[in-house]
Amino acid sequence: MKTNLPRNFVPHCLTLLLFISALNTSIAQVDTLFWFAAPEVAASQGDSPIQLRFMTYENPATVTISLPANGVFTPITLTIPANSTNSVDLTSFLAIIESPAGNVVANNGLKIESTERIGAFYELGAIANKELFSLKGVKALGTNFYTPFQNHWDNATTTPGSFSSIDIVASEDNTTVLITPRTAITGHAQDVTFSVILNEGETYSARDMNTTGSTSLSGSIVSSDKPIALTLFSGALTEGSCSNSMGDQITNASFTGRDFVINKGTSSFDRVYILATQNGTGITINNTTTTTTLINWGETYEIDLNDPQTYIQTTKPVYVWHASGYACELSGAQVPHLSCAGTYSTAFTRTSSDSLGLMLYIRSGFENQFAINGNATLITAPQFVDVPGTSGNYKMAAIYFSTSDIAVGSYNEVTNTGDIFGLGMIQGNSGSGAGYAYLSEFESYPFTTVGNDTTICANRTLPLDGLIGGGDITGDWSTSGFGSYALSSSTLANEYLPSPLDTLISPIQLILTSTGACPVRKDTIILTVTPAPIVTASADQTLCENNSTLQLAGGVSGGASTGTWSTLGSGTFSPDPNTLDAEYIPSVTDLANGFVDLVLTSTGVGNCEAETDTMQVTFTGPPIVDAGADTISVCQNAPNVSLTGSVTGSTTTGKWTTSGGGLFLPNNLNLTANYQPSPTDVTSGSIMLYLESTGNGSCLPEYDSIVVLFTPPPSVEAGTNFLVCANDASVDLNGIISGQTTTGIWSGGTGVYSGGDTDLMSNYTPTAAEILTGNVFLTLTSTNNGGCIAETDVVQIAFVTPPFANFNFTETCLYDGSDFTDFSLPGFGTLTSWEWNFGDTQTSIDQNTSHSYATAGTYPVQLIVTSSVGCTDSITQNVNSFEVPVADYTVSSDCPNNQIIVDFTDNSTTTNDALNYWFYDFGGAGSIATENATQLFSVNGDYTITHIVGTVNGCFDTTIQTLNVPEFPIADFSYNTNNGLNIGAVFNFINTSSNGSTYYWEFGDNGNSTDENPMNTYFSNGTYVITQYVYGSLGCVDSTSQTIIINTVTNEITTLIPNAISPNGDGKNDIWKLEFINLLYPNARVEVYNQWGQQIYQSKGYNYPWDGRYNDELLPDGTYYYVIDINDAGNAADIFKGTVLILKTKK
Repeated sequence: MKTNLPRNFVPHCLTLLLFISALNTSIAQVDTLFWFAAPEVAASQGDSPIQLRFMTYENPATVTISLPANGVFTPITLTIPANSTNSVDLTSFLAIIESPAGNVVANNGLKIESTERIGAFYELGAIANKELFSLKGVKALGTNFYTPFQNHWDNATTTPGSFSSIDIVASEDNTTVLITPRTAITGHAQDVTFSVILNEGETYSARDMNTTGSTSLSGSIVSSDKPIALTLFSGALTEGSCSNSMGDQITNASFTGRDFVINKGTSSFDRVYILATQNGTGITINNTTTTTTLINWGETYEIDLNDPQTYIQTTKPVYVWHASGYACELSGAQVPHLSCAGTYSTAFTRTSSDSLGLMLYIRSGFENQFAINGNATLITAPQFVDVPGTSGNYKMAAIYFSTSDIAVGSYNEVTNTGDIFGLGMIQGNSGSGAGYAYLSEFESYPFTTVGNDTTICANRTLPLDGLIGGGDITGDWSTSGFGSYALSSSTLANEYLPSPLDTLISPIQLILTSTGACPVRKDTIILTVTPAPIVTASADQTLCENNSTLQLAGGVSGGASTGTWSTLGSGTFSPDPNTLDAEYIPSVTDLANGFVDLVLTSTGVGNCEAETDTMQVTFTGPPIVDAGADTISVCQNAPNVSLTGSVTGSTTTGKWTTSGGGLFLPNNLNLTANYQPSPTDVTSGSIMLYLESTGNGSCLPEYDSIVVLFTPPPSVEAGTNFLVCANDASVDLNGIISGQTTTGIWSGGTGVYSGGDTDLMSNYTPTAAEILTGNVFLTLTSTNNGGCIAETDVVQIAFVTPPFANFNFTETCLYDGSDFTDFSLPGFGTLTSWEWNFGDTQTSIDQNTSHSYATAGTYPVQLIVTSSVGCTDSITQNVNSFEVPVADYTVSSDCPNNQIIVDFTDNSTTTNDALNYWFYDFGGAGSIATENATQLFSVNGDYTITHIVGTVNGCFDTTIQTLNVPEFPIADFSYNTNNGLNIGAVFNFINTSSNGSTYYWEFGDNGNSTDENPMNTYFSNGTYVITQYVYGSLGCVDSTSQTIIINTVTNEITTLIPNAISPNGDGKNDIWKLEFINLLYPNARVEVYNQWGQQIYQSKGYNYPWDGRYNDELLPDGTYYYVIDINDAGNAADIFKGTVLILKTKK
């Protein structure tokens, strides 16, 4: 097969998907033509509804359903969008679709045609009798069939009777069908071959009416001279309390196989039936154990399946039938073989909310590439297990989905981007039947693709991305050329390495051949190989670095005639790099490296790789001339210059020359000569000396030079003389050295140079002896003078007497100013400034000053004085600001015998200083000097109380407060009650006393209150004495008592329930009053009913009394019925029932 997929543009996986899409247009099971013979299902078992289910793929399809042999049937046409599902309910056509009887030719064969490829299955959907028949398209059509049947379950007795059958439909007219039944059927004996002739769409049903399972149609032979399709069916098979149909459309014998994977269902009765089509068929069964056996043509081997995964291998082709289901619900399906069967995508639909499972198998390594409608989370690699007996080469899984995963009626497409897979669908539940069918292909469609024919140059390689799929995934590359493959020939993603000989026999073939169990597939690339360019850069060369321009002579032939020069250095080509005989001018870097590689690259190469050739140019070093230091400085008073030149490399000789007028001694050919400048040289300030190589051979002369500078001698300045204070005698020196040098050293004196004696700006600290002497002399001498003589300078330091700081002060109470008086002496000169720091961040520059402190305490006061020569001195003394006390007191009072006595308690405070003085003035009632006092006040009124306190340091504070002495309290009260007969009597007490501030009540029933106007409820009749106590603000008290008599309290609740209300809005008896409820029974339940038993009022508690209304409308006059449960507990003793009359009278 030759295909044309683009190379190097489409990723491998996408290439696979594109190729699969191309293949799917011609595959079966998913097909455009289907034939089906529907079996007869006993009505009493459940024979409806019946549906044809369709699933489209990438294209929309128009589907036509017809009965070609039934002229009165009107074909049914459906238009189904791409990637969708649709169905046709054939229940109303049941009589003309199901096979009518055994051993008769009927006209009920179904033909299904589609404009695009679709998947289809026939579904029996009775309430407790279900089955799926997957329609297998072209693979169902054939001329040679063997029939696999179960032989374990009996047919149940039904009406009409149930049986097992082979239902046959012809796809062409005048089709002769030969049938050899393996058990007696209607009209024909066992093992006796007979024939029937069918036209297009006609059917024949071979029925085994013996309901015993052991008399099976398994191994029957059906052959024909034109294509036919077979449906195998067993009706009302009995398992426990269930009876179910089992059936499937089978493939012709050419789609049998030798290896099969079985996933056990959820039932406990799964069985597998293996039907041999040839003698001497060996069988190996792999699950938890390994079983082997041998059967002959037409024989069936039964497996009682107990293991969840089983792998079956046979030595010759066989049919495999798997009976499975849910609980005791049976179903069955033909199982496709493992190798070379399956698809990359299979569509299905969920037809009910019954349990739905998918039976999957695939080659190992691809189980992680599944998706359902693009969702990769529904089928995942961890759900798969190894297929036993395959050495881990295959994986299988049984995955069940909820309706939230797979919705009823939804279209679903299972895809795998890596390999083909097998898919079976099982659907059902205990009590509702089961359906089972395989929807994937019973034979795959192997393919090989290698890409397009192409042309390459002999010096290029060709990347190869071979693709093998549809069954096999391995292959082998071969070629008709002399080249080789970069990797093993079995590596599909490879690379072809052409040989130069390929150009002599071009074009050549690159062939990829599939390997494996499936039919061999090949694909070929026709490869044209063209010659490669030949490039010559010329021989390597050697040049002198200072005479290094290179004449090139490159050549290009063969697959090209032009080229371009490039350098691995940084030089340039003249006139340009595209001139084969250009000049190369090396860069400084090239010369420094000592060599450079020049590359000639072919251009205009077409489809070839550019070829290159490299020449290396080596640069020998030129003479190396070193005259010495670039610059030499000599002092003007010692100007001779000693020279030490050198010449190395390609020569060792040289000569000196000068820009001046001096002489070289002994001569200018001596590299280590001495230059003696002329007076003009020295006066000019500088000259140039040159050293030139001699004896250079092929190299150009090299030069080096020296600048000779004639510098003046050093200039030294030690600075001006110093006048310093004896108490701050260190001096910051300020030496300056310029000219020939800028360095120097200090000497003289015995003190310390803090920055070192070589620091021109050092600080000098004299010794005590030097200060006592009164002066010291320091000398600054230049250093690093070169050839010059050192220079010196002297500075004098004189020491003078500093001022003496002193002051006097006064100490006062806080907020009073302290006076500060200067008593300082000037020393040398006069005093010129004073700086006060009062220790509280405040300062002054007055000579004599005063300062007030904001906080009491001890403050370090500093005075700094400065003399006219800049000398300073300071003194610090502690100054106290005494704290002022805070006067305060508290009062308490008593009223013995109604005489007001007030106690005064001092509450004054200080922080540190102790109090030693207290005084009270009682505002006309007397005075006393004591800390705490007691005073009698016999007359009410306001008194101004003055309290004075003082500290041991004589600081005072005063507080003045007003004391109110009130009038004596007078007790008095009244009361009222609005209670009638009730379970309790509520009295309100009204305070009418005067001059009181607090109150205390005794109610005569052991109750009391501190409220000003209290309320009390009495629950017993009797005489009660109520006493009021009134307290004044200073503790004086008065009391009064009154007596009340109560006779309205009752314990009979029935006497407290009114029997009538008149809700006419006159404010009298407008509501039904049940005041006792809120007193004692806040959880009572109150209900009122009319004469028809309708509830018109109900309340929990009685916060909103009934007003004779229902739904905000006044009720008519009449008798109403109440039920009151005072504790809402349902106890009979707590429930009161009666009537209440509504009688409205006009206002």
